[in-house]
Amino acid sequence: MTLGRVRAWKDSWWPDPKTARELIELLVFSRIALILAGWVGMARLPWKYYSPEYNVSANPIVLMWIRWDGLWYTGIATHGYWFQALAFFPMYPFLTALVHWVTFLPVYDTALIVSNIGLAGFTFTFYGLVRDIFGPDAAKRSVWIAVMFPTAFFMSAAYTEGIYLFFSTAVFWLAYRKKFYAAGVFGLLAGLTRNEGAFTVIPILWSYYQSYGWRIHKALWSVLLVPAGIIAYMIYQWRDFGSPVAFIAAQAYWGRQISWPWVGIILAVKTIGNGSPLQTDAILSMIDLCSALGFIVLWGLAWKKKFPVDWLAYWGILLLIDISAPDIHGRSPLLSMSRLVLILFPGFVTMGILAKNESWQRFFGWVLPMLQMTFFLVFATWHWIA
Repeated sequence: MTLGRVRAWKDSWWPDPKTARELIELLVFSRIALILAGWVGMARLPWKYYSPEYNVSANPIVLMWIRWDGLWYTGIATHGYWFQALAFFPMYPFLTALVHWVTFLPVYDTALIVSNIGLAGFTFTFYGLVRDIFGPDAAKRSVWIAVMFPTAFFMSAAYTEGIYLFFSTAVFWLAYRKKFYAAGVFGLLAGLTRNEGAFTVIPILWSYYQSYGWRIHKALWSVLLVPAGIIAYMIYQWRDFGSPVAFIAAQAYWGRQISWPWVGIILAVKTIGNGSPLQTDAILSMIDLCSALGFIVLWGLAWKKKFPVDWLAYWGILLLIDISAPDIHGRSPLLSMSRLVLILFPGFVTMGILAKNESWQRFFGWVLPMLQMTFFLVFATWHWIA
């Protein structure tokens, strides 16, 4: 009887063997393809930076993934925080340092181990979440699109996208299944990974409301777990840097300013109009602008298709925040938007539903992998993409 319950519990969470094998193959083969492309690119294309200060490993398979913010995260994992680094939340460098301490592997290797564990976790939680709501076919298409999205290589790089997507989709899935305290724990982890994690309280509150309405129930305590991580980080900053919101002040180092949502979009259009088709600033602005507008359109389609309320609220708030904090004086006003939209997982579900149509399926099948390979070559050779 007990064994039967365990098997039933496993079957309710884990994909069937055929689907699990397909998901694992998708992860393995897509990473192999990126590594091969990155290796060839690093060997044959010019790099922007050659200094050992920037190229921290002799292993090209590791080196191609340690770029830009990756040096900040591995620096925090190695040396701890300094003021400008407070803009980077602590969970990812902490896990990187922890795996380094346990395995004695170089910190650059362990950063990639953590990222790819996060990617694997996201793949299965995302599949389970979408399967439970939209069915297995839509779930498979959504996962494929998420893994093949043009900036999805960041989920394997020394960045937070992989583990954040794992934690955040776990919150939604657990909340959907009414596992309030487990969802709260993953919300705490998400909040310690990125500031957007504070908004993972939305699915917990929505699921609680659906279960208990306005009544007070002990499950409501689970909501308090989500901000607990961010509060702990603020206490640390207060103790060591004199301000509980030092991480907000540190953001000024990166040139972002709070403004009206349309300001960044208008500035991006002007940058594109004032540049030539082959000018770097114009190309970056075009990529970021298309990412922002594309996910706005996808949000509208999701609303029309009656996506879950908590999905729409979470997606809409995060997208609004990202658009409302442009880099006004930077090369691309909507700086990094093509990477920032990566954590807006309902957008991949919308594309997965569109991909039921053969024409959309062929479009995504050709365009997404091609763009991801191109973007990764730019990233691996130390040129800015997101």
